[in-house]
Amino acid sequence: ALTLIDIRGIVNDDDALQQHIGPVLASSNMQQFLAVDVPNQQSVVLITPYNQVGEDRYLDPNTHTVFHFDHLRREASDAQECDALLDTVADTEDLRAGLQKALQAYVTSHYASGTVSVFSHEGSVVSCIVSNRFSPGNYWNGSWRAVWSFDPVSGQLNGSTKVRVHYFEEGNVQLDTQSDFAADIPATKGNWAQCVADRIACFEGEFQQAINDGYAQLAEKTFRGLRRTLPVTRNKVDWEKIANYKIGGELAGADSSSN
Repeated sequence: ALTLIDIRGIVNDDDALQQHIGPVLASSNMQQFLAVDVPNQQSVVLITPYNQVGEDRYLDPNTHTVFHFDHLRREASDAQECDALLDTVADTEDLRAGLQKALQAYVTSHYASGTVSVFSHEGSVVSCIVSNRFSPGNYWNGSWRAVWSFDPVSGQLNGSTKVRVHYFEEGNVQLDTQSDFAADIPATKGNWAQCVADRIACFEGEFQQAINDGYAQLAEKTFRGLRRTLPVTRNKVDWEKIANYKIGGELAGADSSSN
């Protein structure tokens, strides 16, 4: 909202802004996997390119609902049933529903505030996960976004996970990293959806551990390598002696003032 206000001040032309801002906001909201409450349903779905079914219209496959979304006001409306639309992806619906259930359990147990939506898209089953933590009052914001595409014909799972963190207290420090994954998951007589969800959980766990290890390496070796072993005098600093000098100087100053 604040960014939009700033852009409005720069453009200084509300008609032009209304004309051109819509597609930009739509693209941004879909890239960020914006979570939306579905009208008249107890359901939350992500706004993504994978469930867009028309201009500003999106599908919630869990409730068989299509709705309109206003990207400027971030409001959903005009919800309608869409059973006929889901008939076109009937071949993957059981797998999609099973993966939604399995990933929902995973996200609930591993994310402090996460949302997952699973869609049937062009013959594949696409899972989108997002978790945002915003704390501008403490000068930091962060997001975790992942998209996983599983082809039930080939058994190929491909995924990409992105993490972005921004600290801006008396400075500007950002973490912006991404990792891609791929695996073959053969058909099984058991719960195929659970196998896919388990592999996703494994990949994301490895990615998070790699980030943690990277920060440990940064603190223990990289930053330490940037420090001088000795000052330019080539002698270690005796901090206790410096403190005594400071105290002595303050006492001497106090004595001269009283005289």
